[in-house]
Amino acid sequence: MNSVFSKEIKEEYILIHLDDDPFELKNFARKIQANKKNISFKIISVVNLFDFKRLIRSFKKIDFAILDIFLSEKDHKNGISIVAELRELHPEIIVLMSSNLDDPDSVLQSLKGGADEFLSKKSKTKNIVEKILSIRKSAYLKRGIDHKNKLTSPGNQIEKINFAGASLNKVNIRIPQIINSAITSVYVEGESGTGKEIVADLFSSFVLNAPFIKINCGSIAPSLLESVLFGYVKGAFTGAHTHKSGLLEDANGGWLFLDEVASLSANAQVALLRVLENQEVTRIGESTPRKINVRFIAASNIPLSTQVEKGEFRNDLWQRLCETEILLKPLRERKKEIPDLILFFCQTMQGGPYRIEKTAMNVLCQLPWDEGNVRELRNCLRAMTEHQTDKVLSPMGIPERILEKSKKQDKQNATEIDFKDRIIINTSDENGENLTFNQMCDELLQQYLSKFYPNKINLSAAAKKLKIARSTLQIKLKKRVHKSSV
Repeated sequence: MNSVFSKEIKEEYILIHLDDDPFELKNFARKIQANKKNISFKIISVVNLFDFKRLIRSFKKIDFAILDIFLSEKDHKNGISIVAELRELHPEIIVLMSSNLDDPDSVLQSLKGGADEFLSKKSKTKNIVEKILSIRKSAYLKRGIDHKNKLTSPGNQIEKINFAGASLNKVNIRIPQIINSAITSVYVEGESGTGKEIVADLFSSFVLNAPFIKINCGSIAPSLLESVLFGYVKGAFTGAHTHKSGLLEDANGGWLFLDEVASLSANAQVALLRVLENQEVTRIGESTPRKINVRFIAASNIPLSTQVEKGEFRNDLWQRLCETEILLKPLRERKKEIPDLILFFCQTMQGGPYRIEKTAMNVLCQLPWDEGNVRELRNCLRAMTEHQTDKVLSPMGIPERILEKSKKQDKQNATEIDFKDRIIINTSDENGENLTFNQMCDELLQQYLSKFYPNKINLSAAAKKLKIARSTLQIKLKKRVHKSSV
């Protein structure tokens, strides 16, 4: 047990450190002793789980706990497994998991287990006191607990945005080429949330001194869509008290982004086709067409080619919209792009630019984004900004719903693996009579061989896996053949 005191004590924190490596305990205490702030830490160093559980019950309040993830085999547990018990005794405690393995899986499992943050034993962080006080402040902000300590900016942020190597980079390269070409319409296809709107934003960033207008066709009632797109003149219908230009006119000289274009009604498809072919628009209630010069980006989460085959979308309109196409794969098929997307959102989100800690980046790259795709990733980052400090996003800002979904997937994957390797045997014969122990052993052996050697039994390999002699296996099989022939 070690204690560190400052000459001018303002506040004393109690920190309990569980690690089965005495050298690691001394090394950490030495880092704390190098602290030059007017802060006192009482460090309780523990090498086994039994003493740890006894000590956490003997203190009325513990401020910090640092737990080694991988304890010695004799404890039969890891540090993550005792977080819940620790929090029950000390609700406001700051829990940090520690390990030599700073891989994304270790970080993710720590956060799922209820830890506030992960500390790598390899870290060369000099200001360890500032680091843990910073974690404490962010954790208290997240939980709504008042605090006094000021947070310093972590030194391990990633700041530079870079699309290199990503398919998004290919899109980014294509956009100026498309803008400077004779192409008048671009078709973007991808599952819901795959980043079609990001493509639109990238286009918009290249369109200078010209309008770039977005419209979600699926969010506007079919009866209103025509007036929104084409505009109207005064008196054209009830409520038309003045002249109103439509979005097609407003986009003159620039681009119009039509999201969810597959939801257009049959009438709207005909009207849009006319605009694409003639570059003319006629306001509702007016007979004279107005000349326009508009280029289009049409996006859909439903393949328009499929809709054409079903007869739900006009083939001629589809051909006009698809002069060139951008196909976006779901995020589950392009996980290498997640870091680039995270940096893109950090640069472009409201209130930004933000920075993100490497540990948070690693965790987000490991999470499943198979349902919400890019949109879910973006919304997660937006939620993380609620708990940002000095524009820095940390792992503790990741919403619980995201971590919970990851837990469910882990359980599902474990169940699938469990069933894949499971062998089910009958416990009674065809007459309903219970099988004897020897009969069930024979049945289990037969099921095992049928499952793993469906075509031809390799006696040597099977015996090795079952950890029995080849001759023993051969005798058992001969006995079974003999019994079945009787």
